[in-house]
Amino acid sequence: MWKFLRVDITDINPSVARETFSETELENLANLIIEMGGIIRPAILKKADNKKVDERYNIISGDLEYYASVIANKKVPDIEMINAFVVDKEAENIAVEQMQLLSAAPAIITTPEEIDNSLELRMSNLEKLLETQLQAIREEYQKEIKRLEEKIIPPPPPSYKSILELLNTCDANQLKKGGILPASVNDFLKKRSEKPFDSLEDILNRPVSGVKEKRLIKLVDYLLTYN
Repeated sequence: MWKFLRVDITDINPSVARETFSETELENLANLIIEMGGIIRPAILKKADNKKVDERYNIISGDLEYYASVIANKKVPDIEMINAFVVDKEAENIAVEQMQLLSAAPAIITTPEEIDNSLELRMSNLEKLLETQLQAIREEYQKEIKRLEEKIIPPPPPSYKSILELLNTCDANQLKKGGILPASVNDFLKKRSEKPFDSLEDILNRPVSGVKEKRLIKLVDYLLTYN
């Protein structure tokens, strides 16, 4: 139905007059063709009906490209061929319909500046995505730190003072019921009488005979439960 060929511009018959296009437009395109070394958009051609002339083609679409290539050829003789799709007579109407639809659709041409801008936009979006994810991680980290602090930080001052008050006022009977061995009760009371305990660490650091961390926790639990 069609072939892609390199066609000599002298073998092409235009379909519209050259005056249809402005000379400025033709000159500008011709100069660009010279710079590129050829036209990048193929013309759409069909074989001429004149059987007396061998291999001549009529333009279906591409008159602008043709006239500009003619001008470019006059300036640079090496530019004598253009790329073209040559369609059979049976496919001519289909080719015309395609060209009508394609010409109605807006052309999408990406310039180097647009490529740079697109890359910059993608990088910006990626940075925003990473920042959002990092912020979510930071928030979750802070929540976890808070949960851990609630587990390991000593109770607030009022509760802490009440424990000290209980430890500094409990009697021998309460100490025994709280798990302090009888041999350690007198030492506990003696150390306390010398100087009231000012913290749980103080009890452990003096030290009170037979009162280690595990036994002290048991005593505190008893005093808080039954007082």
